[in-house]
Amino acid sequence: MRERKLWRWLPFLPILALVEVFLVLYILNANQPETVVGEFNLPSRRSGRPIQALYRVEAIALRDGWSTDLLRLAGDLWRESGDITRALPYWRAAAQGGHDVILLRDIAQASIDIQDWASANDALDHLASLAPNDPWVNLQLGLIQAAVSPNSAIEHLTIAGNEPAYVPLTDELIEILRNSSDDPAFGLRVGSVMAGYDLWAFAELAFTHAASIQPIPEALAYVGFARDMQGKDGGAWIEDAVALAPDNPTARLLQGLHLRQIDDYEGSLEALITAVALDPQNPVMYAELGTAYQLAGDLSTARYWLEQAVALSGNDPRFKQMLDTLTAEEDRLLQLLEPIVTEQPDAE
Repeated sequence: MRERKLWRWLPFLPILALVEVFLVLYILNANQPETVVGEFNLPSRRSGRPIQALYRVEAIALRDGWSTDLLRLAGDLWRESGDITRALPYWRAAAQGGHDVILLRDIAQASIDIQDWASANDALDHLASLAPNDPWVNLQLGLIQAAVSPNSAIEHLTIAGNEPAYVPLTDELIEILRNSSDDPAFGLRVGSVMAGYDLWAFAELAFTHAASIQPIPEALAYVGFARDMQGKDGGAWIEDAVALAPDNPTARLLQGLHLRQIDDYEGSLEALITAVALDPQNPVMYAELGTAYQLAGDLSTARYWLEQAVALSGNDPRFKQMLDTLTAEEDRLLQLLEPIVTEQPDAE
């Protein structure tokens, strides 16, 4: 009986042996150090388990103290976990007195992302000392300093302009900066250029600086609008602008756009009606009012105001496109509402 049972298992012995070999290799490979620094092993970056790896880093640091490598690794692991704010202190500590261009660039970009402008400026200044002709570094410095330090910004933007992709933006900003003054409208012009390139974080910085010099309603309202465009809440800034100057058409326009952003279509329509009444020669007001009526479902009134925007602007393509889009929507609705014609049976 035993021989018969053993005979049944013989065909499977080579397979079992192969499985055992693979299992041994897996165990040996799993126990191999990922990164060796000094006398201890570090967890690898992008391991897929950043929090577990951070526990190991903290344990190593508690035993042996923080080294530059450990600090850099901790920052990288926090970034991998999705918390760039907690990564930055480790990176800054790792960068102290060093010349790691990649690390400094990470610090600069992360600081820009969370709008820690002081940290970003420091990292970029350090980078500029190591790579003075780097277009990206100089562009970021120029954007940060534009509304605050025009002369320094011009120098950086001029260098950044050596990169052809940056030229339209740098040329527009340099032209404004050369005519700079302490007038808050200067900061508004700088922010408006940035907004035109969808650089909303930098635009908010410029608008905020303008509002800090003198809280004029346009500056306050544009800070709120720039925040809205980044997914933040700009409502408080816009409310302050309207409270300061309820008859300011720009403040009312941006109030209408903010209320639209938070799906308050009725409030948005009311604000835009006020904006049109305050500035009846501005086609933008008519176009946005037309859009407000369109969102409210009143397509005939929307068409009227969009036609006014097109006529007043001299057939501006932007407003013409808005009108064409509305026409297409009207045509689609007409097709959906068209009665179905059925054949009637002949009378006998």
